[in-house]
Order: sequence, then structure tokens, then C-alpha cells
Amino acid sequence: MFWLGNIDQSSLPTDVDYYRYEADHRYALPTIAFFLATILLFAAAHLFNLLMSDSIRTTRLVRLSTAIARFFSYRAYRVPVLNWNSAPLGILFLGAVGTIYFFCMTLGPKPFYWPTTATLKFGNSPPIANRSGWLSLACFPFIFATAGKSNLITAVTGVSHEKLQVFHRWISYACFVTALIHTFPFIIYNIQQGQMVEKWNTSVVYWTGVVAIIAQAWLTFASLAPIR
Repeated sequence: MFWLGNIDQSSLPTDVDYYRYEADHRYALPTIAFFLATILLFAAAHLFNLLMSDSIRTTRLVRLSTAIARFFSYRAYRVPVLNWNSAPLGILFLGAVGTIYFFCMTLGPKPFYWPTTATLKFGNSPPIANRSGWLSLACFPFIFATAGKSNLITAVTGVSHEKLQVFHRWISYACFVTALIHTFPFIIYNIQQGQMVEKWNTSVVYWTGVVAIIAQAWLTFASLAPIR
């Protein structure tokens, strides 16, 4: 979306909608690549561990690497005041990387809303809503992939189903937050244009969208430990 800021907007083709959505869906592709790269990294480490000979396994470098990996895999912290145990350091690190990625992809590109004047109109889909929708959609395959006891990620990485559950929850949270960011800019835009009531009364997209976000909210909040 940000590439439009570098060109003369008056020279845009008449089929700007096509180019807008062509740009937007590319926010989903690096998200898929982000998850796949993480999976492939752990799959490569798992494969190396399986094929490694005993002579290599006992070298100082491999033993040190194994010790560091185990430290990040098991070291957790307890907060007595909250009666809460944190996830291991390695998982917290991956969660932090994912959080930074989604924040940058959602809030980094500009503009958030199209400049709309009497002579210039880019359509009724705010850029931040479009890209966050694609980011949310890109999370779905990995939510499903980490949900089952028998799954491909466990097969290629050796990480058990139980340990994948934290990623299942966190990816679901990312999917829900980006879905909310996808939803509210449309409401704000239509209120600003004075057409919210008309859109609600005439467009089935808004009805189905509300049903979907309510169902997703229920699934997300119902999975929280105190409620579950």
C-alpha cells in the first residue's frame, strides 16, 4: 500500500481497485513465509540432530549448542504475585519476534486511510483494514496446523503437540487482533462518509462480518485458562 505514496496519484490507472488489492494480498505472502521459515529452521535442526554421528555429537561446539538450546527450551520464570509461570525463554523470544512482525506489517505502511476529496477517491476500503485482513487470513493455515495431535509440524520438527499448543493460542490471538483491526476502519470510514446505516441495511457483507468476528471472539476468549 505504501508504494502509492511514491507516485503521482493523478496518473493512477482507472482500474486502481485491481492494483490496490493486488498490493494488499502481498501482506499475506510474507506472513506465510515468516511462519514457514520458522518451521523450516526447527526442521533443519531436528534433521541435523537425527543424522548427527556420535563423534560429532560429542564435540565441544555441539555440546555447547545443545546446552544453550536446552536452556532456552526449559528456562521459565514464575511471578508469585500473579500465581503465574511464564513460557520458556525460547518461546517468549519467538513470541516477541512474531509480535514485532505483526505490529510492523500492520502499523508501519502508510497511509492508514485513503485521502478522499471531491476530486480524488480511492474507494471505500481503508488500506490498514485491507492489509490487516490479509494478515489475519494468513494465520489460518498455521492455526489449524498446530491444533491437531497428529500434525505435519510435529513430524518435521520433532516438537510435540503439547508444546505446539502455546503457538496455536498465540497465532490465534494474532489472527483475532488483526481481524479487529480489519473490522473497525470500515466502521470509522462509513461513519465519516455518513453511510454506515445504508451499508448495514443493504450489504450482507457487514452482517456476515459481524457474525464472524463474534464467533472468533468467543473462540479466542473461551480458550483463556480462567474461562476454560
